[in-house]
Amino acid sequence: MPHRENLAAIDIGSNAIRMVIATRNENQVKMVKKFRFPIRLGADVFLNGMISVKNLKESARTFEKFHDLTNEFHVTKIKAVGTSALREAKNQKQFLDLVKKRSSIQVDVIDGVEEAKLIHLAVKHEIDLLKHRALLIDIGGGSVELTFSENAMMTATQSFPFGTVRTLDLLKKKKLQESQLNLVMAEFIQPLSHFLHSQTAPQKLDFAVGTGGNLETLGKLKPQLLKKNSRTFLSLDELTEMIEILKKTSLKDRVEKLGLRTDRADVILPAALVVQTALRQAGVEKLLLPHVGLKDGLLWSLVS
Repeated sequence: MPHRENLAAIDIGSNAIRMVIATRNENQVKMVKKFRFPIRLGADVFLNGMISVKNLKESARTFEKFHDLTNEFHVTKIKAVGTSALREAKNQKQFLDLVKKRSSIQVDVIDGVEEAKLIHLAVKHEIDLLKHRALLIDIGGGSVELTFSENAMMTATQSFPFGTVRTLDLLKKKKLQESQLNLVMAEFIQPLSHFLHSQTAPQKLDFAVGTGGNLETLGKLKPQLLKKNSRTFLSLDELTEMIEILKKTSLKDRVEKLGLRTDRADVILPAALVVQTALRQAGVEKLLLPHVGLKDGLLWSLVS
């Protein structure tokens, strides 16, 4: 009989907490159900250094639901990780103890390198990276992970503390508007450029791969904004065109006319601008959008 079991992966990000449930059959992993709760831990941590009492309670309730769901779906293996916001939260231990007490789920806080490894693992199962040089760009709420891959092997990775939620917090701190994003981004571009230039010469990259909820959303918006059907890649020119449209679209219209969630509408532009910068600096014209990410990497890590 083939080996079959249900797995669950939980990604505690800076912008939301997500869980996916999948069925493993031999070495195949098939998604069964996805859950997303818009708890913006980063908005607390990047401004005040602490997760608020409200979000602690909200997270504990969410993990109680996760516990019930893992029972309902007869999950045998579960992996839960926290990224940028949890890495920096002064009350990280309080969060971890609370969710463990309420759900019996153990959460591991992982660093940027481990995060990049898991994302690379997910991408490798979706895109053929063999015989290619690629740049993986993962845009999160608290950090941006840039990873170079050659022949399906990671050759260099760096995590930059410049995610979308953190960017919004910086705007708030400096009392700036979205139209002044370039002022906030200026201080981030130098280290990013330095890393990209140190890795891209002398060989050219074949393509870039974009991961994270914002990039998936850009793929979904492409037919709507550009009247082009493919959601699985963007050229640099297409991305630039979409950025210009988004700049002219108010937050209200992004929600009402483009159908974005409110917690996506305010972070989509900072994400797009970071990707545009990375592509330009790395000299890459094509961005593949595989619609996988950290949670998929977690599932594959449970299989391997």
